[in-house]
Amino acid sequence: MTRFERFVTLSNTTCCICDRSLSVQELDEFRSATDEHMHGVVYCRTCMEHHLMLCRECSGRYTAGGICEECAIKEYSLAS
Repeated sequence: MTRFERFVTLSNTTCCICDRSLSVQELDEFRSATDEHMHGVVYCRTCMEHHLMLCRECSGRYTAGGICEECAIKEYSLAS
């Protein structure tokens, strides 16, 4: 993944594990890489890769529960 950091503007958000301040871009990247219900607890990139797992269905989003909400909804709608 190519990363362009135009502005290194720090947000008021810190990683919940290591307390490192995240830039606005890092915060946006976290929100795009994680399941929606994970947005209340923010991790830096390193801690996210160590403490969360990729969705076992799509391997596209990090989640704490093993399956992201999007895949769970698809799975539930197929089962109905």
